[in-house]
Amino acid sequence: MKISKEQYDRLPKNLQEYFYKGNFHCTCKPLALMRYLCRLVCPPNGTVLDPFAGSGTTLLAAQKEGFNFIGIEKEQEYCEIARRRVAQATTQRDVETEVSEGTLF
Repeated sequence: MKISKEQYDRLPKNLQEYFYKGNFHCTCKPLALMRYLCRLVCPPNGTVLDPFAGSGTTLLAAQKEGFNFIGIEKEQEYCEIARRRVAQATTQRDVETEVSEGTLF
């Protein structure tokens, strides 16, 4: 189940922050919370398994915290959203690393 753009627009502003622009998955979670939970339960160099990956917030959190991750999702639409989000974060991280190391310019 997902919510429509119209339903999203009717949400109070403080609830809209839990949804990502263009991502209306019904169980979106704050990235900061998922990052904390990954650090809390996953051992160093561990792997986070998300059997209901949805739009990939847990996978993104695991990636940002330096963990390996495996996501499983049956809905193709959400698989594509999760892939896109993880790929975008990977590209952004690579650019940030190159800038901080001075190799981009």
